[in-house]
Amino acid sequence: LGAGMVDPNVFEYVREHGYDPERVQGFAFGMGIERIAMLKYGVPDLRLLYDNDVRFLEQF
Repeated sequence: LGAGMVDPNVFEYVREHGYDPERVQGFAFGMGIERIAMLKYGVPDLRLLYDNDVRFLEQF
């Protein structure tokens, strides 16, 4: 999971739509597709998806 504050420079690009970087703040977050696969398939360790173990990967 990634998260953090939006850089004020991002709001410079949307200033014309009413987002003044001096007055607004933003919070961003994301969830990678790997994490969703872990939840869906019950994978206990994220590293298993990157080990390239064909026996494991063929289950999906």
